[in-house]
Amino acid sequence: MRRLNIPLMLAILPAARSVHARNETTVIPNQYIVYYEKNADPVATNERLFFSSDSSVASSEDFRVVVEARRAIAIAGITDEQYQELLQDPAVAKITPDYRISIAAVDSWGLDRIDQSDLPLDDTYNTPYTGAGVQVYIIDTGIKKSHVDFQGRATCGLNMIPYESCDDTQSHGTHVAGTVGGRRYGVAKGVSLIDVKVLNATGSGEWSSLISALEYVIEQKKESPETPMVINMSLGGAEIIPEFKDIIDEAVAAGIVVVVAAGNDSIDACEFSPAYVQSAITVGASDWDDKPADFSNFGRCVDLYAPGVSINSAYFMFDMSITYDGTSMAAPHVAGVAALYLEAHPTWTSAQVWNAMKKDAVGGKIQVTLDFFQLNTYFRKRRTTDLLLQAQHID
Repeated sequence: MRRLNIPLMLAILPAARSVHARNETTVIPNQYIVYYEKNADPVATNERLFFSSDSSVASSEDFRVVVEARRAIAIAGITDEQYQELLQDPAVAKITPDYRISIAAVDSWGLDRIDQSDLPLDDTYNTPYTGAGVQVYIIDTGIKKSHVDFQGRATCGLNMIPYESCDDTQSHGTHVAGTVGGRRYGVAKGVSLIDVKVLNATGSGEWSSLISALEYVIEQKKESPETPMVINMSLGGAEIIPEFKDIIDEAVAAGIVVVVAAGNDSIDACEFSPAYVQSAITVGASDWDDKPADFSNFGRCVDLYAPGVSINSAYFMFDMSITYDGTSMAAPHVAGVAALYLEAHPTWTSAQVWNAMKKDAVGGKIQVTLDFFQLNTYFRKRRTTDLLLQAQHID
């Protein structure tokens, strides 16, 4: 029986407009992720190293298992000697610090923008599909599933936060879900929204919980291979976690479309997790003038832009709405459009969805202007895509 899962601190991307602080990923003191060799039996190794009465680590007064995943285990409260002992074990490939990460924070002018190629906006949103039959997994702070905008289409899938319900206690996840599939604010107004809660009331969580959440969605896909699925992750941290690539690649290989926010630190998205992962669709934020939002991360790891400034969507208190800025708000536009493609083509792979999305996107709209005093940043930004998300061409 699985006991827990592995941790790293993660979080919603910080509020782009109201908080411009850099989204740092911080090391959790005396908390580690132990990765096993590929030929090691993880169940037997976990038992031997951490749960057996003969284990010197398990006998330590401060020792605890934080999260347990298929590839690794997150532990805390070990001594330096126990750390070295574990490092020498033949079943252990490596031990890394665990990290804390945070959310990519931020009306529906965004819907208006993605159903027409050119400005000015025409105050309408039209698409031939609703995302019916598609499941979108919102890996975030939870969803206020009773919100009238969700029409009963939001359910709890997995809750990784102790002492909190599956419902949203922060607002970020509800806002993201509203943009994906809300009746008023959503791109895909008939989609099924699955709540996967990995971030707490402060908007923070652990990378290890995120890995477990992704494993959960992969298992759901294996159990229901005919069901089209999308993952939205509007979260991350300014830290490259190499192991994170493997689990996203596995999700994509399983047939799941993975959409991630580029981040709100105005840095190269290739320096940001999970935005750097090539198999995911990484989304930057654009404003009303089709310019990159000043906070949006940029660079070759950004696949396309979507509206991410002053986006109105569902709020976690009562049946209200709220306006946020951020790549967190841009990404769910793309996740919603992915659901529209999958309703039209339920057997499509992630690559087929992305190729269609790229073909239908409008190019030459996202323009980076020269700042003489920031030439290095300019040339890095110039490598960013000029594609802007569109939803009106799906067939």
